[in-house]
Order: sequence, then structure tokens, then C-alpha cells
Amino acid sequence: MSLQEFCTRPVVTITPDRTVHEACQLLRDHNIGCLLVTERDGRLTGMLTDRDIALRVTGEGKDPKLARVQGIMTPNPVRIPVGRSLHELITLMHSQRVRRIPIIDREGKPMGIVTLDDLLALLGDEMSEMGKTVSEAFLHKPVPAGGGDYHWWATYT
Repeated sequence: MSLQEFCTRPVVTITPDRTVHEACQLLRDHNIGCLLVTERDGRLTGMLTDRDIALRVTGEGKDPKLARVQGIMTPNPVRIPVGRSLHELITLMHSQRVRRIPIIDREGKPMGIVTLDDLLALLGDEMSEMGKTVSEAFLHKPVPAGGGDYHWWATYT
């Protein structure tokens, strides 16, 4: 599977000079839990999660209308180029102990983001398909080329 398949939804970004209040509005408006922080040229420079806001703004008593994204974001987040494999992505998530990884293009600009929830949904779909295949294999009664009253269990007696 190509990581390109995770790049179908628009990426929501914010620049580091914006306020946390503005970031919260984007999170709310897009019903997401994370923003990718980009420089003016579009290159990924950080990541801001709702948890960052809870701990580094609310938890420290900062004013979200004054606090800047740059002061609370996670700088230089783990990222993966779009040309890498799903296996490499999973290995990276596991080794770095992260739940979200931005997918970037050759210039370092975000194209998408993969979350642990995305991978769990993908795994669920794969397991469902595997279950269907196994089920069909056991329930299907093949008919020999000559036809007749052939039963699959007759070959095992």
C-alpha cells in the first residue's frame, strides 16, 4: 500500500506566529485534534495537538489569545516521505512512540497525516477481507470438471 492513499484529505496547517486561540478555532472548525505547523513557504516545521494546548497553555495558565503556536508546538516532528512503505511508517511510529506522522513531499511540505486510528481502521478492513476469504474457502463446494454429485469432504475420507 502506498502512503499516497493517506493523502486524500486536505491537511490543515497554521503558521508558528498565529495565536493558540486561532489554532483552537481551526481544530474546532475542522473537527480534528492536530494541526501541522508550516513556515510561509509551506515546509513542515512543527505539530500542534489538542494535548499540547491542554498541557502547555491551559495547564500553565497561559492566555490562548496571547500565546503563540511557536511557543507550544512540538518542533521538527517525526515525518515520513510519501515514497516510503506502509511497513516503514508502522516501524517509525512504533520506534518513535508517536500516534501521528505527517507525510511530506520532496520539498518537505505536508501532503497528509497518518494517525494510529487510521492504521487501526485499515487493519480492521484487512482482517474483514481475510475473514471473508477464509469463510468462502470453507463454505464453497467445488464441482469437478465432469459435474455430478461430488462433495468436497469425499476427498478426505
